[in-house]
Amino acid sequence: MVMNNHFPEDLLLQILVWLPVISLSRFKCVCKSWYAFISDQTFIYEHLLHTQSPSNRNKNTLFLVNQRDKITSKHVVSTLSYETLQVSLAQVPLPSPYSGIIDKKVEIFIVGSCNGLVCLHDNCGLNTLLWNPATKETKVVPVSNLPGLPANYSASPNGIGFGFDAKTHNYKIIRNFLFFENYPNLDVYEMALVDEYQMGVMFYSEVYSLRTDSWTQVDNQLPFCIWNAFGGMKTNLNGIGNWWASDSDWEGIVSFDVAKEVFLITPMPNDSLIYNGYRYDVEYFLLNELVAVAISWKKRHAEWSPMCWDVWLLNEYGVRESWTKLFRVGPLTGICRPLEFWRNDIIFFEKDGQLALYDVSTKEMMSTINLQIDGDQVFSFQVISYMESLVSISGLIN
Repeated sequence: MVMNNHFPEDLLLQILVWLPVISLSRFKCVCKSWYAFISDQTFIYEHLLHTQSPSNRNKNTLFLVNQRDKITSKHVVSTLSYETLQVSLAQVPLPSPYSGIIDKKVEIFIVGSCNGLVCLHDNCGLNTLLWNPATKETKVVPVSNLPGLPANYSASPNGIGFGFDAKTHNYKIIRNFLFFENYPNLDVYEMALVDEYQMGVMFYSEVYSLRTDSWTQVDNQLPFCIWNAFGGMKTNLNGIGNWWASDSDWEGIVSFDVAKEVFLITPMPNDSLIYNGYRYDVEYFLLNELVAVAISWKKRHAEWSPMCWDVWLLNEYGVRESWTKLFRVGPLTGICRPLEFWRNDIIFFEKDGQLALYDVSTKEMMSTINLQIDGDQVFSFQVISYMESLVSISGLIN
């Protein structure tokens, strides 16, 4: 790193690592040597380590809330302080090429966030985007080269994820596809009744490497269907991403090791799907870096009855017996779904088009904290943990 001889480099490092990204971005304008120092990959890495240290992590962590603006219908992102839940930035527009999209058929999702980089994707296959919200840097990910398919076959998305490979210091995107045979004489409802094996379903997975700026096929394929194929995966600090998946006779967590590029599967506990009521839906999260699932259910023959959620924690990948039932939430009315944990005992919920909080210890909705965030429609929220950084997208490409 280049530095002015009148200011010791090690002293400057000790001072600057404490500063937020917005201040460091301004200090680049002080002089050429400061610009070079702050832009250097060594300083960026030191600043990231300091920001993520156990003593600083909570105060530097933010929540990204992805939703549609109620007035303009554009996708916008708000940021909340992890410590206070105060809105630090309200309704920031998404970057180009996603800025200004108001077509409600186009849903834009945060696939994941790692070390200050955010991956965005949409349900229409328009783009996949890497974005550093703090530095405003973006990169449109190149289109993959899917294998040629027979004329009577089509491709359908089957899950996407974003993670960090700590072994090679590389950022990766995993995408899965279903290839299936078309039945031109059947409509969409009749197609839904056709067994997947009769449809000649094939699975295909590929990984994008930011370092090489290219896609490669994954050797072992994902043999299950991902629920919420566009919503991204929950990735822990060990580089293990997770989806909720199912097959005709199987249901559970499918995990992807970002470094090894292999899939892991964990079935749900046998009794998790057996209730006096009936299963309704499943949401999954990270709780203390472990996978947690919330299984919603309600009483039979009572469509408008209050909803309950049973929360389970997975202690070891691949081991069904390691599931532990933590607690039950509810019964609650007017609640769509849980979104994220906060401080391990508070849950973000989507409630009547708004973001709400539920206290597990008191078993009550929290009315004292006003998040002042409204969504445009039901199921319009995403809440993602995020931390600002100087990590440069272009600086990581070989």
